[in-house]
Amino acid sequence: MLDLCTGSGCIAISLAKLGGFESVVAADISDEALMVAKRNGEAILGKENITFLLSDLFDAIGSDETFDVIVSNPPYIPTNVISQLQPEVRDHEPFLALDGKEDGLYFYRKLAAEGRSYLNSGGALYLEIGYDQKDAVSALLKDAGFVNIRSWCDAAGLDRVVSGILEK
Repeated sequence: MLDLCTGSGCIAISLAKLGGFESVVAADISDEALMVAKRNGEAILGKENITFLLSDLFDAIGSDETFDVIVSNPPYIPTNVISQLQPEVRDHEPFLALDGKEDGLYFYRKLAAEGRSYLNSGGALYLEIGYDQKDAVSALLKDAGFVNIRSWCDAAGLDRVVSGILEK
């Protein structure tokens, strides 16, 4: 399993502990985030089946490496909206972790297009999304050739995850 934009590592660490994966790779572009993720991983997992990797999305992933599952909670807030966020988010989250570029879909485009090369046949891509991005992200996955596209809501009933399966 590969977790891109791992941040503090909560998704990767949870899946390493509870997901039954043989191995988990947690990647992030931020050295600071990876230091936090490593600290969290060691506290929860010890030296179990998780590797932390400095990478801008797939850049440091070997071209021959493939995964059964790729997950990501990428930056998805449109740049011009960040200044309007609640202070507890805007003032305490790194800008890099929030900024999904002009329309908030920059990273989803890359993940949908490039993720295909890193998934095994039948592999799944799971993406955390903004509450209003389900249709746009689902369309990106469909256009990239993913099938069985689904979405899940959070406890408040808002769309928060979109997934697709890769059939090669």
